[in-house]
Amino acid sequence: MNELYKSKISQAVKYLNEFDIDSWIIFSSEGSDPAVQLLTGINTVGRTCFIFTKSGERYALCSVIDAQESEESGLFDEVITYRNDLPEKLNLILDAIKPKNIALNYSLNDNLCDGLTVGRYRWLSKILGEKYKSRFVSSEPFLKKIRSIKTPAEIEKIKKAVDITIEIYESVFKQLRAGLSEYEVGQIFIEEMKKRNVVSGVTKKLTMPIVMKERIAHRAPGPAKIEPGDYLIMDFSVDYEGYVSDIARTVYFLREGETRAPKLMENSFKAAYDAITKAKEAIKPGMKGYEIDKIARQHLLDCGMPEITHATGHQIGRLTHDGGTLLGPEWERYGTDVYGTIEENMVFTLEPTILRDDDYSILVEENIVVTKDGAEFLSKRQEEIILIG
Repeated sequence: MNELYKSKISQAVKYLNEFDIDSWIIFSSEGSDPAVQLLTGINTVGRTCFIFTKSGERYALCSVIDAQESEESGLFDEVITYRNDLPEKLNLILDAIKPKNIALNYSLNDNLCDGLTVGRYRWLSKILGEKYKSRFVSSEPFLKKIRSIKTPAEIEKIKKAVDITIEIYESVFKQLRAGLSEYEVGQIFIEEMKKRNVVSGVTKKLTMPIVMKERIAHRAPGPAKIEPGDYLIMDFSVDYEGYVSDIARTVYFLREGETRAPKLMENSFKAAYDAITKAKEAIKPGMKGYEIDKIARQHLLDCGMPEITHATGHQIGRLTHDGGTLLGPEWERYGTDVYGTIEENMVFTLEPTILRDDDYSILVEENIVVTKDGAEFLSKRQEEIILIG
């Protein structure tokens, strides 16, 4: 695993040079900044400064009780400990580096680049004084890239999470039947995760996925019983060694005498399936997120389907919503992320959802990785409505 972190730190140094950033401080305690797990995987209790420079120097400045993990990781040139003199030692490090700028993790747009709390920012400003405060810049431009552009090792772990997710789905489908409640279906997922020693990619715990026969929303499974003629949407994520999948499937429970789903549901599935195909075939490095969303969104509208109420896709990686460029519409709520540039080795979901309040809804969600000149599916596609009965 440390080789993965070494590759992420090397990637960070590359972007520090690309963006002409002399030094970068990740200041965290008790897991307060998500960048710590992304770059180091180290858990600290007390205040800790991880410092990286564009010349490749790597320092960990931590309390005496937190030093061992950093020392044993092999990730740092020097692990410096403190008792009551953190301000003095941080100033000494910066005096030696002589940075013309200091990147900190604050952002107006991306919560995953905003790990430095307001209080910690003020504390750093106070202890470093005007000499260094005037050199503070946001890490957002390059931290987004570090998180979004996956290394080969990261893609391998995401692919494993995807494969396990598909495997669990296939086992769950064999156990579905009318009469089960949403909650009971959720419990089947729990048992399948236990068998494979994995947890939810959303909560990082052994928790149920979204299972819905009605009231379509981000919610936990409820007591509603599945009846013949119902559809069921499942949205499920697995965490494998810190990296996640995010895949959704829709099934239909046949009524007596039925051999296929209702025509409206079949047409809706085909529209969603083809929207995914069109988005996947169009995506390539250099495009903007909103351009891909527009393709999938317009296809559904051309098919007479309701407009998608959310983004067509988002990034996955350490988290099920992994920040960065978003495959979304030019709506105010999505800010600037939809104008982000798509790059090779980004990993996205594609989920052009069809939602109806009083009729059949369809959610099919696949995972793709962007390649040099296009994209590849990581997930085995749902090719047709899964029929239960």
